[in-house]
Amino acid sequence: MTNPYRILIIEDDPDDVELILLGFSKHDEFFLDVATTGEEGLEMISETSYDLISVDFALPGISGLDVLEEIRKTDQDVPVVMVTGRGTEELQVVAFEKFATSYVMKSVDSFRSLPTIFEALINESKFRSRERRMKRDIERSEAVSRYILENSPTGIYVLQNGCFKMVNSKFREIFGYEEDLIGEPFWSLADPDRFEPLEGTTRDRGPRRPVVHEFGIVRKDGSRRWVEAMIVTFDYQDERWVLGSLVDVTDRKEDEKDRQMDNRRGSILHTLLLKAIDFRGEEDDLMKEALSDSMAGLEGFVVGGIFLLDRGQPVLRALAGPLEVLMSLIDQAGSEVFFERSGEGVVVEGGRTLYWASAPFWSGKEPKGLLVLGRVREIEPDLLTFIEDIAWHVGKMEEIFRLRGSPQGEG
Repeated sequence: MTNPYRILIIEDDPDDVELILLGFSKHDEFFLDVATTGEEGLEMISETSYDLISVDFALPGISGLDVLEEIRKTDQDVPVVMVTGRGTEELQVVAFEKFATSYVMKSVDSFRSLPTIFEALINESKFRSRERRMKRDIERSEAVSRYILENSPTGIYVLQNGCFKMVNSKFREIFGYEEDLIGEPFWSLADPDRFEPLEGTTRDRGPRRPVVHEFGIVRKDGSRRWVEAMIVTFDYQDERWVLGSLVDVTDRKEDEKDRQMDNRRGSILHTLLLKAIDFRGEEDDLMKEALSDSMAGLEGFVVGGIFLLDRGQPVLRALAGPLEVLMSLIDQAGSEVFFERSGEGVVVEGGRTLYWASAPFWSGKEPKGLLVLGRVREIEPDLLTFIEDIAWHVGKMEEIFRLRGSPQGEG
């Protein structure tokens, strides 16, 4: 059954009202209210919601055009039909300028066809109203989506065939970019050589599920960050699409790295102490094992040595890596300087740049020996401090070994 339509007829001529009602007599899907003046009609409109309003052009009191204008102040959607007995082209233009929906000339035939006309106008109005509502909903949804994307604490991006289709501000912030990236290829922003995938991890969540990567990046300003990326790939219309989200996890990764480093350093020092207490071998063997344990526990070191002073002269007692490289480190500053205080520097040997650090160890107030280590990466201040700790433990280890006496002396 068709939903009923509620119609308001504003008409002062009783004969015309009778003809209009007669035209609707066989259409019980319409419910008609009648007002004989514009004022009465506006009052009824304020109290009842109508699907369509028919307004006579010539009314006592306020005119039909005035009624139309008042209706449009509060309702832009309801169909309003202007009805007149003396229609002219000028009147039609004025009616439509005031946003009348349709215009009807009074006649027996037109009154008889009003049900069909009104139903068509009502259905068209409802269709347009739904269309506008859907458009508003879509625009509101898009506005909400844009707001969420732009204010998300997660960097979000979409790639189409490897090029950016969408990026939010957080994504640009993570990589240190301010310019628009739409249309740019992903690898123009993130050169593969600037990633650190070997230190990252990948977690596959199963078929057709997001894949989570952890990797290091180099931002536009050259600073390094760690990110966790959740990536989904899919094919659409013969094109490869990627939806990804990034979270800066640098603080977490640094905490993990610090914990691992603390554990590694603690293990080195613990090992040195144990060997000092219960080592069964020559002093040179002890120094070699101390150096080996130290370099195995530290990251990236490729050359190292332990020197002990003998009658004021440094004697190499343990070596790791090429001897000529180690001597280049010693020759750079002179052995006297090395034995006075901790130091660090850079040396180029065989086309390779090495960063070195040295730390002396003491017996009372007298220098006793020296630990020298070199690697291909810069040595951070906290690492130099730890190398100083290792050197102190090596000195104590050597001192304890001598106090215990050699195995031959015990025999």
